[in-house]
Amino acid sequence: MDIIDGEKVECSRCDEVTDLEEVNVLGKRHNRTYAKPICDDCLDGIGVPRGYELERDVSYLKQGSNETHS
Repeated sequence: MDIIDGEKVECSRCDEVTDLEEVNVLGKRHNRTYAKPICDDCLDGIGVPRGYELERDVSYLKQGSNETHS
């Protein structure tokens, strides 16, 4: 999954660019390296296929969100 400008990602189905705070990520239950971003409209159309898990909040991937505080 490629993050654009530190806070956006492209839907793997329709190519719409969405903020990380609003995107969903489909991942395979037995393959933790597989992650496909998907927008709400596409998710409504396909749902969550068998063998996949849905992660709704991936805002932690935003660049700069992992800053440490002293």
